[in-house]
Amino acid sequence: MFRLVLAHLAWSDPKEGWGRGGWDVGDLKIGCACGNLLGMKKYRVAEYRRVESDGRDFLFLVADKAVFEADPETIALLREWDSGQEFTREEALASLHGMPHDEGEELFDALLKRRAVLPAIDPRASGPQGFTPPTDIPLKTLILHVAEACNLQCSYCYHAEKGERAQPPRKMSREVAFRAVDFLFERSGGLQDLVLVFFGGEPLLNFEIIKEIAGYARTEAAASGKRISFAITTNGTLLTPEIVDFLQKQDVSITVSLDGSPELHDRYRRFHDDRPSYGVILPRVQHLIDRSRKRPVAARVTVVDEPERVPETLDHLLGLGFVEVGFAPVTTGHPEYRLSEQQMDELLKVFRNLSERFLEAVQEERFFGFSNLIEILVALHQGELMNYPCGAGLGLFSADPEGKLFLCQRFTGEETFCMGDIFNGFDTEKLSRFRRDAEISNKEECRSCWARTICTGGCYHEACVREGSHLKPNLHYCDWIRRWGEIGLDVYCRLAATSPDVLEMLCASRGHPG
Repeated sequence: MFRLVLAHLAWSDPKEGWGRGGWDVGDLKIGCACGNLLGMKKYRVAEYRRVESDGRDFLFLVADKAVFEADPETIALLREWDSGQEFTREEALASLHGMPHDEGEELFDALLKRRAVLPAIDPRASGPQGFTPPTDIPLKTLILHVAEACNLQCSYCYHAEKGERAQPPRKMSREVAFRAVDFLFERSGGLQDLVLVFFGGEPLLNFEIIKEIAGYARTEAAASGKRISFAITTNGTLLTPEIVDFLQKQDVSITVSLDGSPELHDRYRRFHDDRPSYGVILPRVQHLIDRSRKRPVAARVTVVDEPERVPETLDHLLGLGFVEVGFAPVTTGHPEYRLSEQQMDELLKVFRNLSERFLEAVQEERFFGFSNLIEILVALHQGELMNYPCGAGLGLFSADPEGKLFLCQRFTGEETFCMGDIFNGFDTEKLSRFRRDAEISNKEECRSCWARTICTGGCYHEACVREGSHLKPNLHYCDWIRRWGEIGLDVYCRLAATSPDVLEMLCASRGHPG
């Protein structure tokens, strides 16, 4: 008995990214494979990857970023049909030896509905020649570099590589800050929920302007009938009771950069006079966590070496009260700080073990805040198809202290990636060129990769540092991403089969509606 059980098929509207949204299946039996006569229409098997998880079989449909459970017979049938040749409906049904005709029709239609089988000419498929770059995208997220200065001198910091420490530090003025808020509202179109992110350097070095921005933005939101939310990334050294009270009152989403225990953190994150910073940060962060009620605090860790100690770091930070902890291998032009291939393999092994701990926590009805896994689970469950890896240069931009607009916070200050300013608007020609050239189908190496709808080519900044161009895929990272994608798919399938409510909860925690 053949069966194809729906485990997931969800579409969401694009946020600051740009995606290919859902579609109406329409009349599956008639379809619209152009040029074929009725009854002679040709079909093909969609690109898929089989996932075996806990003794059950699943299909990951690559182009649609969708996951289904299927029995071995159905998978064997798809493998038989997937010979590289197109086939008619009649030819497919003829291969169903011993199955009653009406059951065969039902199975074929089920496979069509779930897009495991597609018309040979699929008008909904996008390819290198089928994508028109978006032009009029509303602005949703504006990252404000309110202070370029930083009171720490982290040895791996990418700002140091750009020579920013040698330049006189700049702070955003009240005039520029208010104009940036105006620009966000003016360019937000019909969006109701907007985001301002306070960034640096260390943004709390300009705390007074942050307070003014928040007050002004709240006023403008009320006047326009829109909603504004705030986020901040801080090193935690300047947190005071006053600042913590402000962050709580304004419901600011907070991420603290903290690399683990004193030994691990102080190795690279020190003050300018070489003093360690962990001892200064700890009591301030503990006060912040104790006071946080509406929005629990997250931590971000840069992994420079000793990836085998990531579990120790995760346990340490969760033990301090952080709700989630995310890990990112250092992105740097300095070879001495980069993780070696062997270290990246060790990191993947660690991530696999942490994923098993996540599943154990689910069974015990506990939350285990391993952000890297949560992000991939949410991405799979939402199923949003993206032509770009992130919202940079689409619905998200970064503004420097002078009001110049850049693709994202990591490119701020690099003129090559300046896309206009908040006073005169976007450089439409330059921005259109970026949107055309950065689209995933232009990355030849990605076209045949089964994980392309998961990573969409990877981070522009990392590609710029490691591959020499923001338009290239992160080739140094590709195999790692595919193996991490396999782990994420395995965990997703296990949860979809046994604890689908957990997937819904994770999506809700990221602000996605059920």
